[in-house]
Amino acid sequence: MKKIFETFSEGVLNLFANVGVVIPYFFCLSLYNHNKDIAVYVLPFLMLYTFRSIGMLLTVYIPFSASTMLIVSNLFGIVGSLMIVGSLNPVLGILGGILLGLASSWIWPYFLTVRTKGKIINDFHITKLHWQGSIIAMMILGLVELLSIKFSTYNVAFILLAVFFLISLIGSYTMKNKISFYHNGGLPKHDRNYSIIGIIFIIILVMLVFAIRYSRLKTISHGWDLIIGLVALVGLIVLLLYQLKIHRNLYPLSLASINRGIVMNFILLYTIFDSSLRFGFSTLLTVYIIYLVGFEFGPFILKKHLNMRYPLLILGLILSIFNITYFVGILLCSLFVGSDNSILNNSLYNDPKIESERAFLVKYQLSAVGNISQQLFYMIIVYIIGYMYNVDVLNFFNVNGNVNSKWLLIVRLAVTFGVLLSATATYLVTRNIKEAQS
Repeated sequence: MKKIFETFSEGVLNLFANVGVVIPYFFCLSLYNHNKDIAVYVLPFLMLYTFRSIGMLLTVYIPFSASTMLIVSNLFGIVGSLMIVGSLNPVLGILGGILLGLASSWIWPYFLTVRTKGKIINDFHITKLHWQGSIIAMMILGLVELLSIKFSTYNVAFILLAVFFLISLIGSYTMKNKISFYHNGGLPKHDRNYSIIGIIFIIILVMLVFAIRYSRLKTISHGWDLIIGLVALVGLIVLLLYQLKIHRNLYPLSLASINRGIVMNFILLYTIFDSSLRFGFSTLLTVYIIYLVGFEFGPFILKKHLNMRYPLLILGLILSIFNITYFVGILLCSLFVGSDNSILNNSLYNDPKIESERAFLVKYQLSAVGNISQQLFYMIIVYIIGYMYNVDVLNFFNVNGNVNSKWLLIVRLAVTFGVLLSATATYLVTRNIKEAQS
């Protein structure tokens, strides 16, 4: 019985690691959608979204091992879920959203680091029994969320989420205890940068991402549109400059990681809004399923044609401009992300310039830079168009927003061109370096 529960707890951990970004997001979004008339309920969702976006940028300041931080991530998930039960109190809602956002941001890269270490030294492997535990937990959480939406009993959903984070925490302990690397002591230290300027910048970035997300939920004045757009532009420039040191050390892998973040945000954020406006219905589930299919099958489909992954991405971006080939384009972009993801994992983990405990954290830190950069660029375009044509920013994210198709086309072309530019530049740089080395 103990062995069965141990395997189940590791299966729940595996579930949260793989879809931990999505589950708390949907729980908080459902809570907000049901209580739109009560202002405080927007706070947990906004804070979760904000800290999920920038959480990886904070890892450079964390001195602890991946196994310890995996446990901390689950602790944050437990406490954050319970705090949101009392989110009518704005302090609890804010703190709960922050903790759940950090848990969502950290649990996958720290889990991936620990799992990979266990796999390499043959101490730990994810088995079919683990996946069965993951599926059972997913079905329970999904059922409870559906019942919560139907009967408006969200407190039960967040209490159950806390219980599953507790089970995942137990799985973190058992997983750590099986891997000898984490019992030998003397973990290598990484080069941390505790600069005050860096901390101040991250605080500003937190406020900026918060303001941007808020403007997609509530109507704000056009003057604020322009101000947020200009601040976003400055934030984008500073964000890229702030990461130059690590970028130079790992070039061109760093460029590929940043591009990965840009493409992922294009698929999982921009296309969801864009396609809903194009086709007049919510495409969230459609886009997410296409992304999962492409991500999972990309490494196998492109295994013998790795040099074709960037041309495939560029073709996918071009196809996404047209309605008739839109979802085919999204699939091609998703195939690229899946293929490129496995290549980056292997390349960064085996790079002598990075300690193996930090490899995946660096990858996701750089991907977060790309993710936030694409989001800032997207919103800058929306803010400028909204200000110039006196259109509420909120209408660009609402199926019933009645935005002129010409303005939507301008946004679409600008955003797609930005991603195309990133993809083309990364492709040319990586290809030229490979040709020079051969």
